[in-house]
Amino acid sequence: MAAVRAGGSCGALRHDPLVERAAEISNRSTADYLNHDAEYVPVADPLVVLKDLGSDAATATQLQGHGHTDAEAVKGALLQGYSKLADCSYETIGSSVIRDHDTGRTLVVAVLAGP
Repeated sequence: MAAVRAGGSCGALRHDPLVERAAEISNRSTADYLNHDAEYVPVADPLVVLKDLGSDAATATQLQGHGHTDAEAVKGALLQGYSKLADCSYETIGSSVIRDHDTGRTLVVAVLAGP
């Protein structure tokens, strides 16, 4: 994702632990849903999660992917959100990877946030 972002006119995305926590919560909600263990539907809007965590972000989006390998999952996330990486309003990033060895499924979420 950093390479895609570096190819544009925007600055590099900065890692943010709070944004990473939002990515982990979002990814876990999807994993629980797919495993039929969820109490709620998966996170659709990471900005709501960021606000609940105390973030002052004004905008956020998430890129999600899944596959049998990390590479397939990342490719899915990039295909889904490629154009969002070029949006300079996003300045911070957090990501999460969940590997479910029972199902052979890898889930990836990257949350981008901005002021």
